[in-house]
Amino acid sequence: MSTGEKTSMLAAWWCEHRPVAVLAALFIVIPFVLPYTALANEIMLFALAAVAFDLCLGYSGVMMFCQASFFGVAVYATALTLLHLTSNIFAAIAVGVLSASVIAVAIGFMATQRSGSYSVLLTLAFAEMIYFIAFQWSSLTGGDNGLTGIKRPNLEILGLPSISLQSSLSYYFFSLVFFIFAFYLIRRITLSPFGKVLIAIRENEQRAQAIGYNTRWYKVAVFVIGGAFMGLAGALYCMYICFAHIHYVHFEISGNIVMMVLTGGMGTLFGPVVGAFVIVLASDLASALWDRWMIILGVLYILFVLFARGGIWGFYEKLLRTRKTQKRKNPRSKEAAVSS
Repeated sequence: MSTGEKTSMLAAWWCEHRPVAVLAALFIVIPFVLPYTALANEIMLFALAAVAFDLCLGYSGVMMFCQASFFGVAVYATALTLLHLTSNIFAAIAVGVLSASVIAVAIGFMATQRSGSYSVLLTLAFAEMIYFIAFQWSSLTGGDNGLTGIKRPNLEILGLPSISLQSSLSYYFFSLVFFIFAFYLIRRITLSPFGKVLIAIRENEQRAQAIGYNTRWYKVAVFVIGGAFMGLAGALYCMYICFAHIHYVHFEISGNIVMMVLTGGMGTLFGPVVGAFVIVLASDLASALWDRWMIILGVLYILFVLFARGGIWGFYEKLLRTRKTQKRKNPRSKEAAVSS
């Protein structure tokens, strides 16, 4: 293989993977810029949940209000695994993801039997049912007191020395590996033929059915995939806070994830990451300044819904398009400015 071919292959690889590489670089820097590492952990894990939901809403048009069910069930499943079964960190994460996936199959199968607002209300009903079960089944979930005594396990890989994850920074970089890998997989899904079918369903479900696609099963599949990745976020979050509480299956978590996607820009993958950063950081700063800080977030949500339908990332992309258009119209403006 010649040097030119190697260079072109390297350039093609970089062009394909540049967005993920830039995202990884930014998240490597974030914990050293923010006031404390725990804030960076929270931003990253909610960003993962928001990106997973964007796969459902932004790419397939599947709206749901049961995000907290996937996230919270994974929190409880991971906590119970660490408390009663094993201290292996990978086993605990696997149980959390599997439990969220099972819930996603059940909810997705039932919710996709209806369409429109009926489907959305079904997801909300299932979410409230799971919240009620978690609240009443106090012998398993701890009820309103939650589950305590959860110890964050160390990273133990067969044949290698144990790596301590007890510090916030070390656990952050452990979670970062999962976040980048999950983001890469979700991005590959959106670029695959499966992802193109999801976009077709979002744009016009009747036409997608007319050309032979079973749109219901595609919706169930995206429920399961999105639920699994939200479960991954919940499992990692459980070991980050070493606590499982009923709050994580509450509707508020679902609402926050929806607003992260809408604020950042749905259907972009990068938008929900920006939205998670803005919402979590704004919540942290506003709560330190004012007891009624939720009013500030409420006003922020209203402004984005009314005046920035594409979210922050959509506004950024619009600026880039405008700039490119201006450059095409005035190709010599830069040279003229330099010569003058």
